[in-house]
Amino acid sequence: MTDSPALPTPQYLLRSLGQADVLIDGRSVIWPARSAEELLWFLHAHPEGKYRHDILAALWDLEDTPATANRFRVALHRLRTALGRSDAVTERAGRYTLHPDLLDASDTVVLGRAVRAAQAALNPREREALLRQALASAEGEYLPHLRGEWVETARQQHRATIVEGYLALSLLHCQARECPLAAQALVQAASHDPLIGEDHHQRLMACLTMTRDKYAAIEHYRRYRYFLANEVGDTPMTETEELAESIKAGERPCEHGPIHLR
Repeated sequence: MTDSPALPTPQYLLRSLGQADVLIDGRSVIWPARSAEELLWFLHAHPEGKYRHDILAALWDLEDTPATANRFRVALHRLRTALGRSDAVTERAGRYTLHPDLLDASDTVVLGRAVRAAQAALNPREREALLRQALASAEGEYLPHLRGEWVETARQQHRATIVEGYLALSLLHCQARECPLAAQALVQAASHDPLIGEDHHQRLMACLTMTRDKYAAIEHYRRYRYFLANEVGDTPMTETEELAESIKAGERPCEHGPIHLR
């Protein structure tokens, strides 16, 4: 009697950016209930795992009672069934976690690891290539179809990862005296989060002075000042104001040599 051939391992893909989707062997999962999908993405956003009472409170604003515990068990069963594996979510000492294989199949998890790998690379050009490869897949809002405090927190963490990547890229170009590319990366960082450190806005003003002209730098300063006043109720730091005045006076705040284009 011969053994039956082993079934191929299903291939998973978790798309959390743009139009969120979960694919198994290229086919989208049809969710039997919204609660099962919400549970998946909540655990995706908390790879360290969460206790049942935390999940009930964050997802459905419920206390942990026998009735709500049953609702959780139903959602958990539906999630495992939809993904076709009983170990899709594991429980240890009361903490529920998404299986590592599913996390590894997630676009945002791969993005975060790629940014960290790029920062650990010793060769600047290798670091740049890894950062560009990672950031190329970072388009789209994180889980745009979901609402709630927990998902907004996860979105902020995702944006922070993207901003971190663009700032690291800008420093690489700055060190290589590639001012136009440094300015591009800083513009991308600021577009994802205008509240990046004010020193980065100062660097962008310097880059714009070098790559375009003082008017572009002053225009960025004015937009930043307007944003602070209307969105935050604050004003730029004294150092930023002084930098703007020096640029208006014709000073070139960047001490780098010739601008390199690629």
